Amino acid sequence: MKFATCLLLLVNLQVFSLSAGADTERGLRAMRTTFLQAEQYIKQDRENDYFALADSLKTYPLYPYLQYQWLLKHLDDEKSVQAFLLANANSRYAPLLHHKWMVHLGQQQQWRSFINFYNNSNDTELQCYFAQAQYLNGEQQAALESAKQFWLSGKTLPAACDTLFDKLKLSFSLSAELTWQRFQAALKLNNTALAKQLLPLFGHQDRALAEQWLKLHNQPEQVKQTANWRRRYPQAGLLFAHAITRWLESDPQSALAVWDAQKHHFKIPTEISNDTEKRLGMALAFRRDKRAYAKLAKFAGNDNSAQEWRVRAALNQQQWPQVLTAIAALNETARQEDKWQYWQARALAATGRQQQATSLFQTIASHRSFHAFLAAAYLQQDIQLNHQPVSVTEQEVETLKKSDEFQVIDELLAIDRKPEAVRQWWHAIADLDNHRMEVAAKLAQSWQWPSMSIFTLAKARHWDDMELRFPLWFNSQIQTNADRNQLDPALVFALIRQESAFDEFAGSPAGAIGLMQVMPKTAKQIAGELNQNWHNDFNLLNPDINIRYGSYYFKKVLDQFDGHFVLAAAAYNAGANRIKQWLPKNQSLPADIWIETIPYKETRGYVSSVLMYALIYQQRLNRNSLKTTELLQKINPG
Repeated sequence: MKFATCLLLLVNLQVFSLSAGADTERGLRAMRTTFLQAEQYIKQDRENDYFALADSLKTYPLYPYLQYQWLLKHLDDEKSVQAFLLANANSRYAPLLHHKWMVHLGQQQQWRSFINFYNNSNDTELQCYFAQAQYLNGEQQAALESAKQFWLSGKTLPAACDTLFDKLKLSFSLSAELTWQRFQAALKLNNTALAKQLLPLFGHQDRALAEQWLKLHNQPEQVKQTANWRRRYPQAGLLFAHAITRWLESDPQSALAVWDAQKHHFKIPTEISNDTEKRLGMALAFRRDKRAYAKLAKFAGNDNSAQEWRVRAALNQQQWPQVLTAIAALNETARQEDKWQYWQARALAATGRQQQATSLFQTIASHRSFHAFLAAAYLQQDIQLNHQPVSVTEQEVETLKKSDEFQVIDELLAIDRKPEAVRQWWHAIADLDNHRMEVAAKLAQSWQWPSMSIFTLAKARHWDDMELRFPLWFNSQIQTNADRNQLDPALVFALIRQESAFDEFAGSPAGAIGLMQVMPKTAKQIAGELNQNWHNDFNLLNPDINIRYGSYYFKKVLDQFDGHFVLAAAAYNAGANRIKQWLPKNQSLPADIWIETIPYKETRGYVSSVLMYALIYQQRLNRNSLKTTELLQKINPG
């Protein structure tokens, strides 16, 4: 009898729990509808209607987001702004609103309120407003010191700084030396517009020098013709070195020839002369010029980048004793990296020290990195993934999901505000310890949000959960399009993992869109080739379309380079024309050397990552069709 009673009670509790859960979900759906309507009232300036709805949303997770939107249109309501900042101090919207409000106070020249509520900020506009407030509050010297620091930045600064600079000019603190420093800082950042704006501040003779400097900056090849200005200006050596540095970006051969022929005619500070020599050496290395190693051996100094390019210069020529010498000159931290240990092992093997090389290869091959995989291939061993899943309980995930900040994310996703949800996510995990970030990565996985799992796990510095870091999302679309284009699916997975980390809404500054970062112009062309209608660029946000077009395009690039995966991957990132320029001129290069000596750091890292990811995905897919040696065919001259 007791058992039946307990069973009945348990059933009733389950029914009550399900009913309560359904009521909660219905309530949330109702509040979502109300929230969206209240947003419309804000946009339409229907104040009374907004307030009537807002009162019913005070328990809704997105209520602070709603208030924030209203307050952005009512920044003059100081009392309401302060009340929001106090009540929502830990929310993402408090610092956003505070920043907008401080800009508003500065624009309105409400200096007393500005000083009272200003917090130390890295925002230049607010810093300039604060210095203005200081100046008007009797702290002129502190304000002018701030103005000098802004002045020397070399950047085009917000209009808020103009008034401050006017006060600096009137104070007689703006010396000719400060103007020259700003001019040179502007040119160093290639900010020619600012450099031109500074010309009226120079005296007659200094202005002539500045105009000559600017002319050489824009047309550095004119440095060949030095007769007109070499004897006229004591600073001619600085102009000469600056022009050579600029010129080597487009024509290092000519720049080097003019530098070697004329540098003895100028008085150039040793530091600048050595820096110019180093830059010339690196430019030569970028172009696989055999003169690069000697110049970098002499002038690389303690510059880590130049020291690494000294190694690459030796690799270009396959001068293995020089490779060992250059690696020995790297700092201790760099020498312990898989990359440079791999090249040390390659050089040891090439110079007959096979036992030492094999030992080093074996050490590297136990790791999980691009160069570890190369070492495994050298030893004819399988790669090691060293999979270690995060140790997280379902209860931890559920607890985090119910926390205030993550409820906000949940609701933003529910109303299809993914960009806002991404921003809220980064706010929510900012103060989490590494373990709770691992919990957050599992929560993102449960929300079918692979990109956030990947990025959050990286922030937690947990590199060993292969399922979270290399998910199998969009598997059916990838398999279908890989088969259609005769591609290995692991290659398509690798490209998506590198290009977008499985974020179908990813975009690039250049305009590429979606999972495989397809350019709209390219997609439109592909649509024509496939006899499909092209409606608009937003088609590329559709995973089916993006994977179809991205796979098709990669196959075209692969065919263009005769099936050479390394060259195709590099072209997918940097463009086919640039890759053709980087091909060796006279003799073939091993693919690993060619990858290591790609001039662009971004493309060098891109190709390495895609190759590594392809091998990882091959294991994730339980395939064995990809062979490292086949992927790394030698690079023939162009």
